[in-house]
Amino acid sequence: MSDAVDATVGIRRPDGIAHPAPAEVRAGWRQRGAWTDESLVARLERARRERPDLEVVVDGTIRLTVESLARQSSVVARRLADRGVRAGHAVVWQLPNWWEAVLLAWAIWRIGAVASPVTTTLRERELGVVLDQTRPPLVVVAGSFRGFDYPAMLERVGYAGDVAVVRGADDDTLFAGVLDAPDPTDSLGDDVDIDVVVDVDAAAVILWTSGTTSVPKGVVHTHQALRHEADSIAPAHAMRAGEPLLLPMPVTHVAGLTYGILLPVTHGVRAVLMDVWDPGVGLTLVERERIGVMISTPVFMRQMLDHERFATTDTTSIRLFSLGGAGVAPAMVREGARRFGPPESGCWCKRTYGSTEYPTLTTGRAGDDPALDADTDGRLIGASELRIVDPVTGVDRAAGEPGELWVRGPEMFSGYLDAALDDAAFAPGGWFRTGDLAVFDGASLTIVDRLKDIIIRGGENISALEVESLLVTHPGIAEAACVALPDPVMGERVCAFVLARPGHESLTLADVCAHLRDAGLAPFKLPERLEVRAELPRTASGKIQKAPLRAELISPT
Repeated sequence: MSDAVDATVGIRRPDGIAHPAPAEVRAGWRQRGAWTDESLVARLERARRERPDLEVVVDGTIRLTVESLARQSSVVARRLADRGVRAGHAVVWQLPNWWEAVLLAWAIWRIGAVASPVTTTLRERELGVVLDQTRPPLVVVAGSFRGFDYPAMLERVGYAGDVAVVRGADDDTLFAGVLDAPDPTDSLGDDVDIDVVVDVDAAAVILWTSGTTSVPKGVVHTHQALRHEADSIAPAHAMRAGEPLLLPMPVTHVAGLTYGILLPVTHGVRAVLMDVWDPGVGLTLVERERIGVMISTPVFMRQMLDHERFATTDTTSIRLFSLGGAGVAPAMVREGARRFGPPESGCWCKRTYGSTEYPTLTTGRAGDDPALDADTDGRLIGASELRIVDPVTGVDRAAGEPGELWVRGPEMFSGYLDAALDDAAFAPGGWFRTGDLAVFDGASLTIVDRLKDIIIRGGENISALEVESLLVTHPGIAEAACVALPDPVMGERVCAFVLARPGHESLTLADVCAHLRDAGLAPFKLPERLEVRAELPRTASGKIQKAPLRAELISPT
């Protein structure tokens, strides 16, 4: 292979990205063992030595062990190198939750390249931004998924580089024959030696925010940060090697990547992949695979609970259901704890807080008071730190007072691919400004709302999250999203968009307000407009998108 450098490829931040935390803080992480010299590739080889025969990935009839994942990813790595991918190059890929996506991520890391997964729901506008900022020598896409032609989209955006197609009519050779051997632990030949020493502080992934309010932002994480995320979240969730985990979250999302690509290798979790979410299929997999853990957003739990087959499906194997994303209602946590798991004890159901930039900051812990699991977003994990500050002055608030949440820790991202975004994102000392309004009592964190989701009615601040959490306690409401309705007199009023449960499609504003009054909500916080919908706009990970709802109110069609 030629070592010549092609100036037309490579991410648009050639100066590299230094971690924003001060040197003395980073040194403290090393002293505590939070940061080590072990890259993700080194961790794969360690797992291969320690538990080669452990089954860690399930995709339909395909079942991969640690050994098969290691050997077969090395074959794919060789093929990537043969196609011109070098250390530091970004490989953009747009694949569903398929076994090929897991192998591809590890193959990319083996040669020191950077994985840049893109959710399958992004289209020309967003993909164009990704390609412009990453300048990849190779893009890997599904031939077709859910009726959409991905190679054709690459042509429409004018991508002129190399393209590898997976499961298409003209299937590419990147994965050809990798699983052909009768024994999936056999490879096509001896391991290849890529001769790349992977720097633990080098970029490993560029993840893309959902783009709910603007074009996608590239979020850069190193091997160091991702390894620490895995090593801190596994004990917090009391994960066990061989434990089956159902994964409907896309592996192109930070949570899906953590639980579907990292934890199977770092801690031996068996990830059961779902490429298309269907609550009935999900229930079948829970029973067949004896699923022990589910990590998801509330929509997945709600749809399983409301499915006609839930009552006849054995869900007693689920010991943990961890819910993340905006607006996890306490009522949802309590219902999940009661209805999943063994009849005599229920399951451990709790909330988790994190983001693309900071994958997991807090979560409930085994043995915590169930009330804390439902009413708070849990306790700090690993070496994470937080501050609650005045969003204008940056002055720390007293314990128990709401303010903007600033965070810092070993798993925090190193910066955005677009360096111009960093100044607004970080405060002095390397603190990441989350934009979330929160309360910390010295032990547990509670997200109050997004700062931009505060509705100001006649000078009074209303938390959309507070109203939403009470709305979903109504027997006829499955999900709710409250946004500001512009008003010439009051400034803003509360508009509630709700997803009705079956048989409750005729909900009225009077019904809803009566329920909220009975729950003790202050009159000025009551919704003044109700929109009952059959579906709500969502991100790929299942979160409700409020931007389209706000836009609808500003410019109704």
